[in-house]
Amino acid sequence: MGAERRQYGRAPLPFDAKYRHYGDLSTAWRTIRTINISAGGMRFRSADFMEFGAVLEVQITLPAVHEARIIKARVVWSEPMASGVTENGAEFFDVELAEQAIIDNLVKFLTKGTPPAA
Repeated sequence: MGAERRQYGRAPLPFDAKYRHYGDLSTAWRTIRTINISAGGMRFRSADFMEFGAVLEVQITLPAVHEARIIKARVVWSEPMASGVTENGAEFFDVELAEQAIIDNLVKFLTKGTPPAA
């Protein structure tokens, strides 16, 4: 196994989110289930295999944050599972610092019990 390359801590935070391929406004949002999330990306399950490098719009509503956020993500791996679903890893990019801070503070709260910053 290679060296740990993550820049941000991750929290096991399962919740439903939605995605669609970036720029594809003609398709409906599809539901995914997160496995974990950080300010830099997330691991999630979907019904679809995702191509390496595919750019997604991910719509998430984090616990304690009431409005939905749409964040761009790039698929960095996708692995079909025996259960018929696919596990995927995606990194966030072009994220505003304020959005990244919201996710990072929530992850810190979930992993260390430190209250999220306002």
